[in-house]
Amino acid sequence: MADNLFINIQLLSYLACFGAFLFLAVLVGLSRTGGSYKYLLLACCAATVAWAGIVVGVQWVGAFPRVLAATEIIRNLLWLTMLAMLMGLRRIEDSGPIARLAVVIVVCVSLVLLYAESFSGILPLPPSVAGVLPTVIGGGHVLLAVIGLLALENLYRNSSMKFRWAIKYFCFGLGTILIYDFFLYADGALFGRLDQEFFNSRGFVNAIIVPLLAISVSRATLWDIDIHISRTAVFHTTALMGSGVYLIGMAGIGFYVREIGGEWGRVLQNLLLASTVLVLFIIFSSAAMRAKFKVWISKHFFSYKYDYREEWLRFIRTITSTEGPAGLHERIVRSVGDIVDCSAGGLWILRDGDNAFLPSVTMQLGDRLPAQSVDSPLVRFLSETHWIVDLEEYRRDPSRYRDTEIPAWLVEARAVWLIVPLIYRDTMQAFLVLGSPRASRELGWEDYDLLRTVGNQAASYLAEEQAMNELSDARRLDDFNRRSAFIIHDIKNVVSQMSLMVQNAEKFGDNPEFQKDMIATVGNSVARMTDLLARFKTVQQPIAEAAPENDPTPEMAPLANIVHDVAANWCKQKSDMLVDIPDSIDHLVDRSRLTSVLDHLLQNAIEAAGTDGVVSLRQRVHGREVFIEVEDDGPGMDSSYIEDGLFRPLDSQKSSGYGLGAYQTRQLVREMGGRLEVNSEVGQGTVMRVVLPVKEGLGVA
Repeated sequence: MADNLFINIQLLSYLACFGAFLFLAVLVGLSRTGGSYKYLLLACCAATVAWAGIVVGVQWVGAFPRVLAATEIIRNLLWLTMLAMLMGLRRIEDSGPIARLAVVIVVCVSLVLLYAESFSGILPLPPSVAGVLPTVIGGGHVLLAVIGLLALENLYRNSSMKFRWAIKYFCFGLGTILIYDFFLYADGALFGRLDQEFFNSRGFVNAIIVPLLAISVSRATLWDIDIHISRTAVFHTTALMGSGVYLIGMAGIGFYVREIGGEWGRVLQNLLLASTVLVLFIIFSSAAMRAKFKVWISKHFFSYKYDYREEWLRFIRTITSTEGPAGLHERIVRSVGDIVDCSAGGLWILRDGDNAFLPSVTMQLGDRLPAQSVDSPLVRFLSETHWIVDLEEYRRDPSRYRDTEIPAWLVEARAVWLIVPLIYRDTMQAFLVLGSPRASRELGWEDYDLLRTVGNQAASYLAEEQAMNELSDARRLDDFNRRSAFIIHDIKNVVSQMSLMVQNAEKFGDNPEFQKDMIATVGNSVARMTDLLARFKTVQQPIAEAAPENDPTPEMAPLANIVHDVAANWCKQKSDMLVDIPDSIDHLVDRSRLTSVLDHLLQNAIEAAGTDGVVSLRQRVHGREVFIEVEDDGPGMDSSYIEDGLFRPLDSQKSSGYGLGAYQTRQLVREMGGRLEVNSEVGQGTVMRVVLPVKEGLGVA
C-alpha cells in the first residue's frame, strides 16, 4: 500500500512537471522574442519535459531506466549553458580562465556521471569502486548544482538594475531547482542512496517555478546582457567553490571513517565534521590568508592586477568617511595601505614654518619617530624624483635609488616596506611609510602607478585641509581683532571722560558738588575698566611680544647662557625643578625671543604638574641641532588636541587663558629658524621640545 502511494505521488509529481514545462515550451515557441536565447530556452524546456516524461515512464511501465540518467545530465547541461549565455560567455576561447575552468569541470563531471549511471552495468567496475559509486554520483550532482548556483549568483550580482529586473525571476526559479538538487544529492552522497520522499517531491518543485520562468519570458526582450565579473565576485565564487569541494571531500572521508570505525564510527564522523567547519572558519577569518588568496587570483585569473574601479571607490570611501574618530591623516594611511594589504604605516606632514616633515600619525610603527628636515637626503630625493622607495630593494642595491642616504631607523626596521611621496602640484606635501604587507608580493608597474595616483589624490586632500586651517586661523584672529577694537573703543570713551574731568577740575576743583560728581565718575570708570579687563581675559603671566623683524639691535647672547639664566629665575619659584644643561654652546640667539619661549613653556609645565609634580629642563646637542626640552608629569594631552587644537589661536583649555600662548610660542621659535615639537600622552605627562639649528662654524664648547 505504501509503495503504491509513493508511486502515485511520484507519478503526479512528475506529470505536473511534464505538463508545466510543456506549457512553458509552447509559450516560448509562440513568443515574439528571437535569437539564440529563445531557442536555447526552448531546448531547456524540451529536455526537462523529456526528463519528466521518462521518470513517469520508468515508474509506470518500467522502461528506459538507463536513458533517464542521460536525459537528466543533458537537462542540467542545457540549463548551465543557458546561464553561460546570459553571462556573455558565447565562445570558450573568449572566456576568462575561471570560466574555462568551470566549463572543464562541468564537462568532466558530466562524463563521469554519464558513465557511472548509464554504462557502469555494461562495462563492469571493480567491487571496490562499485561500492562507492552512489557517493560518487551524489557528489557529482552536488558539484554541478554548486557551479550552477555560483553562476546564478554572479549573473544576478553583476547585472545592472535594468537587466536584473528582466532576469530576476529566471534566477529565482532556476535557483530553486539547483538548491533542491543540491540537498537531494548531498543527502544521497552521505547515506549512499536517494531519499524517496525527496525524489518524489522533485517534480512538484520543478513545476511550481514555471510561472517565474514565464514572467522572465515576457521580459526576454531585455536579455541582451553585458556582464562584468569583478574581482570581488571571483574571490567569493572561488572561495565558495573551494569550500564546497573541501566540504564534499571531507564528507566522503567522514562517511568512510563511520563505516570502518565500529561503535566509535559515528562519534569520529561528527568530530571530523566539526573540525572541518572550524578549520574553514579559521582560514577565511585570517586577513593574511585572504590577502594571499587575492594575490593568487589576480595573478592567475586576470590580465590586470587590480580592479581599478573597486580600488578607487574603496579609497574614496575610506578617505572621505565620517564614521569613527579617525582623522584625515589616519584615513590616508589606511586607504593607501589597504591597496597593498598593509596594516602598519605612518604619515609625515610638511610644516613650512618648521622646515621639516613631522610625524602626524603612526600605526604599529612605534612611538616618537623622528622628524625629517627638508634638507635631508631622503626628502630631497623624494621631492626631486617623486619615486616610490621599496626598502627591500634598497637594502639589496642602494644604487637603484642613486645611493641616496636613507635614515638608518628606516633601513634597519625590517617591518618597514615602502616610502610613498604625496605630491600636489609638483610639491611634496607629505610622505607615507608603509609596513610589510600581509602576503608577500612583488611590485610592478601597476602597483607604482596606482600608488602614485592615490598619493596625488591624498596630497590634494592634505593641501585642502591646510588651506582650510589657515583660513580658519585667519578668521579667528580677525574676530579677535574686532573684539579688541571694540574694547579699545570703550577704553577710549573712558579715557575721554576722565580727561574731561581733569580739565574741569582746574576750574571747579574747590566746588564740593563737583568733587562729589568727580568721585562718582571715577567710581563708574573703575567699574567699567574692571569689566573690560574681565572681558579681555588677561592671562596670569603676560607673554613677551616678539621683537619686530625690523628692529636693528636685538639683544643677542650665547644660547647656553640664556637657558642658564631662565633656569635660575624659575628655580626661585620651584626649587625642586630638575635642570640638566651639560653643554655650553657659543651659538648666538635673540635673548628676548628665547626667554619668552622658555618662560611660557616652564610656566605651563609648572601649572600642569602642580605643587607636588616634577618639572625638568634639559639641553642636549645632536648633529647640527640643539634640543631644549621642558618636561612635566602632569595630566598630558591627547593626540587629537595636539594636532587640531594646541596651536590654534583662541583655542585654550585654561579658564584663565585666551588661546594665544602656544600659538605665539611656536611663532617665536620659527622666527629663530627652529621648530617646536610636542610629545604627550594622557596621564603620562608632556615633553615640549625646542629644536634650534646650530650654524656651521659655531661649535659646542
